[in-house]
Amino acid sequence: PLELTRKILRDKLKKKNSGQPIPVFPSWVYERPALIGDFLIGTGLSTDTTVPIGTLPLASQESMIVEDLLYVLIGVDGRYITAQPLVGRQNRGFSVDPNLDLSIKELVTRILPVAASYSAVTRFIEEKSSFEYGQVNHALAAAMRTLIKEYMILITQLEHLQRQGLLSLQKLWFYIQPTMRTLEILASLATSVDKGECMGGSTLSLLHDKTFNYTGDSQAQELCLYLTKAASVPYFEILEKWIYRGIINDPYSEFMVEEHELQKEKIQEDYNDKYWDQRYTVVQQQIPSFLQKMADKILSTGKYLNVVRECGRDVTCPVAKEVIYTLKERAYVEQIEKAYNYASKVLLDFLMEEKELVAHLRSIKHYFLMDQGDFFVHFMDLTEEELKKPVDDIVTTRLEALLELALRMSTANTDPFKDDLK
Repeated sequence: PLELTRKILRDKLKKKNSGQPIPVFPSWVYERPALIGDFLIGTGLSTDTTVPIGTLPLASQESMIVEDLLYVLIGVDGRYITAQPLVGRQNRGFSVDPNLDLSIKELVTRILPVAASYSAVTRFIEEKSSFEYGQVNHALAAAMRTLIKEYMILITQLEHLQRQGLLSLQKLWFYIQPTMRTLEILASLATSVDKGECMGGSTLSLLHDKTFNYTGDSQAQELCLYLTKAASVPYFEILEKWIYRGIINDPYSEFMVEEHELQKEKIQEDYNDKYWDQRYTVVQQQIPSFLQKMADKILSTGKYLNVVRECGRDVTCPVAKEVIYTLKERAYVEQIEKAYNYASKVLLDFLMEEKELVAHLRSIKHYFLMDQGDFFVHFMDLTEEELKKPVDDIVTTRLEALLELALRMSTANTDPFKDDLK
């Protein structure tokens, strides 16, 4: 199923980015399951002979189970605790030797959800690291990988205690509890991203909403804030190029603004509003929820700069600053506002001063006789009765008098078109 999903994503991206081939990992990355870091089910690699645990004294049972748990917590089957095969994308299940002492088994069942969460997060990291899932998911997976490294350090420290004979099952349960909450949140996020098939802006929306949902839990909110900041970096880099330079560099189709290549073949289609309306469009599902209110201004800002760039002039916003995700939306809203104001001013100055828009309009007005509109109206009204007569019956002196009167009336009126331009 994962192979099929990756192929579908690759095909979609190829259609949208015909000029930019999507990188692909070599096949051996997917064909070697030992590289994933998750449980290897049904490989038959273990050659250890297991002593029936029910025949051992309680202290020995505890020691053997602690060793097993340290393996299971890093995605390796133990002797008496083994992982169950996955069905679809459900959470990992485990089977525990039924002969284990009940008091020990009770603690083991409390600890095993940590291993299940680790398995879910590890699978998510490996899957979303593929090129097809986009830069936002890559950044999210990298941030999760950093946290998993911290988790692996903890397990290593626990293993060191176990080898010294200082780690009991109760101590293991005590030391693992803070990590349990962290991995539970990571697994929940991974599951939500998978179910929603999120990429780009939709991933950021999910992370942003989760961060706000944990308002009463400072530790969970801090964790989600860290992940959202990390995941938003590549998205904001695309945003910065768009609002500061009018350029879209979005190889995985994650950004809220989508560019369409349009061929201008007919003169009557070159200069109309449809070209700019269709050239850049907003993709609703890729708008992060925290930028929803600013979507129209973001689209317009890049469009304005792009018009100037299309005319052969390179522009870079002088007030450009790095956009960083924060729970206080005002920070990046102000930056977008500044970029929008600059883009508006640049386009207006470009049209009015460099391209002399007013002079062109005056020329068009004169060419189509619009500046003499009042004269023709008055002339036709005054001469209507005279011009209805046969040519031989028209009195030329009367026409000349009416012509002079029409000229006086037209020069006495104001020019509304000129006032509009002002």
